[in-house]
Amino acid sequence: MLVKSTNLANARFMDFYQVMSLVLGFLSKEDMYQLNMAQEANDFRTVLGIFEKAIKQAQKTGITDALILADNERDTGFTGSLRSMTRFPEAIIAQSATKLLLITDKYGEGVARLPQREETGVIKNIIAELRMPENTTLLQSTGLAMWLSKLEEANTKFDTLYVNRNEKESEFISGLTRTERANMQAAFEKLVRAIEANAYLRGEAVYKSLAEKINTEVANVQQAAKSRATLNAKTKTEAK
Repeated sequence: MLVKSTNLANARFMDFYQVMSLVLGFLSKEDMYQLNMAQEANDFRTVLGIFEKAIKQAQKTGITDALILADNERDTGFTGSLRSMTRFPEAIIAQSATKLLLITDKYGEGVARLPQREETGVIKNIIAELRMPENTTLLQSTGLAMWLSKLEEANTKFDTLYVNRNEKESEFISGLTRTERANMQAAFEKLVRAIEANAYLRGEAVYKSLAEKINTEVANVQQAAKSRATLNAKTKTEAK
């Protein structure tokens, strides 16, 4: 078998959705007519479209409002104070701020436009680097130590809300979209059966790359689910 597994039963809702979206992306880069799978690809795309509509409808819950506010708060904090201090009237302070700005600029100008979770990680790295001993004097002389603490607070607040939102929203969405997920799983399995049948009849070579990409994404989600189950079991054991 080229595709090792289609079992995503233990995958979190949004992890499952991400795998399906990635699979559609893989299909879009292949010549599905050459692979003799144009109909199966179109069917998969149609079911995924229905699945996405169900998700969007379920997301209209208001759960994300606090997250949006927290994201705006940290973006405002990140993009404001440090750069403005480089224009401070006192040259020493401006020069110190410029040295600190060189650190943040290494991460690019579009940090606030990164995907939310990626932005969280980048800001954590920036904070850690700015807090290195050689930068202590620069932070104190510019008065930016407090700014850095506020930025860390805003970033931590966002991350906490993000995790809580994902858990609550995923639980809510999964209840509303159980049927659509089942249909999506069925479409995925139908697609994989088509890959296997055509590979058997026409040779595996032209299907191998697509199958390997699918295997990678499914395996990643399966491993995440396995790790989560192990952690939960460990937590329950320690709690006894």
